[in-house]
Amino acid sequence: MKNKNIIILIVSLILITVPFFINVYTILKLISLVVGIMLFDIYLVTLKKVGLFWLIYLPILLLVFTYSLDYIKTYTLDMSPIYILENKMNKDVSVYNSLFYRVYKCEDEYIFDNEYQMNFACDTKLMNDMDINTLLAEPSTSYKKYSHKFIKVTGKISKIIGKSKIEMQEYTTSDKDINGYVKFNDESKLVIYLNEEEIKNYKIYDYITVVGLLDNFKKNEEELTLINTKVEDNDLYSHYKLEVIESNTCDKSLKEYTDNFYTVCIDDVFVNYDVGNYELDYVLKDGKFTFEDLIKDALVKSEDDYNIYELDKFNILSCNNKNIIMKKDLGFDYSLCD
Repeated sequence: MKNKNIIILIVSLILITVPFFINVYTILKLISLVVGIMLFDIYLVTLKKVGLFWLIYLPILLLVFTYSLDYIKTYTLDMSPIYILENKMNKDVSVYNSLFYRVYKCEDEYIFDNEYQMNFACDTKLMNDMDINTLLAEPSTSYKKYSHKFIKVTGKISKIIGKSKIEMQEYTTSDKDINGYVKFNDESKLVIYLNEEEIKNYKIYDYITVVGLLDNFKKNEEELTLINTKVEDNDLYSHYKLEVIESNTCDKSLKEYTDNFYTVCIDDVFVNYDVGNYELDYVLKDGKFTFEDLIKDALVKSEDDYNIYELDKFNILSCNNKNIIMKKDLGFDYSLCD
């Protein structure tokens, strides 16, 4: 009987100790630790001399001690935790959830998040992207699949709510739509919590890519909620082509276009992005596009107080705080600067 008790003690200590030296996530580590503590309690029962107080409270103390040891080991040694459940996003990203903290595993790096306060901590490029139309096609099904998981969503902003929230909805587009305009479907929506600095950079109809935790679903409103978010710096507006709409009649007169911009024999200029077509005056006011973007590929000539920018489809004459967009085959009439 004595030998049997010793075997139970040795096995329990092995089951408690070994998980601390295994640096990969597996639920078997947690099972091993819990079973080891239970066997240790059984060993105490076999001693008969141990009081009821210790039979009840010693396993609790062991749980607290091993939990604290696991926390310290994970935090200081960057090792895989034990008292935790894995929520695997993909091969590169996992989130481990514990009672008082969670750990982001970003490829081979562990990032601690005490009290679940941190927004998504990994590089957003590691996440698989999902279109908002796909997510909101069947909100209840999406919630069942992604509930309390981090997801990456790309879509258009349908509403900005105060300084902390935006909404996305399903949308449809048309070849005739310009300046980001789309038709939104009001039947369902995704509410996204952002910080004030992030919201200031966006307007309705803007594309945005966000990674966040799918936290809640209001069935009666078909509303999903995304928290702990991180906005991805995408390059949707970095590639473009310029298109010019020339006037049917050209009288070489100066027409005001937008602030400090004028046209001669040109009705409009469009900036064609991969995600849609925008009027030049719209993106200039919106801040998506600048004068420097407009002339970055131009051949530049300077004459006295005049700067001439020659582009493929039009020229620009800059003088006296005027930027005059001119039809390509026109000469440069400096009197327009007066």
